[in-house]
Amino acid sequence: MIRLAITGTPGVGKSTVSKLLVKRLNELNKTKKLDENQTFEYINITDIVKENKLYVEKDEYMDSYVVDFQKLENYIDNIVKSSPSKNIIIDGHVSHLLNVDYIVVLRCNPEIISKRLEERNYNKNKIKENVEAEILDVCLVGALENSDNVYELDTTDRTLESIVDEII
Repeated sequence: MIRLAITGTPGVGKSTVSKLLVKRLNELNKTKKLDENQTFEYINITDIVKENKLYVEKDEYMDSYVVDFQKLENYIDNIVKSSPSKNIIIDGHVSHLLNVDYIVVLRCNPEIISKRLEERNYNKNKIKENVEAEILDVCLVGALENSDNVYELDTTDRTLESIVDEII
């Protein structure tokens, strides 16, 4: 079983890449019959943290939740234990802080990130913080501190398919 974290600053394409990656890997397993008992499941940290109250508090100023990592790890462990044939792709800008086998850090030009976050109606402080995080390699540094199996991909000016192909 594999636990793969797809991480990066908000706006780099984590969710889009993760969803297509899961779809393609499951298709590969079916067509190549690698192991029909092995499947890939998509986990979006933001959604499960909110839905299952796996947070310490809500940061109203940044309009985000402060993740309770112990509760989140336990939640993911329960998913794994319930189906030992599942590989998981964990999508989230803090997924590199979890107990995973591999980490893919997606990167993108900060100007593009700023535009994407503006389109999502992020407040100015949140946009500024995330653009600065991208410039300072916050997710990459955190990933490198947590694992030896870190892969960095620049998504700027790349097709979704080429990014997923490279990860596979």
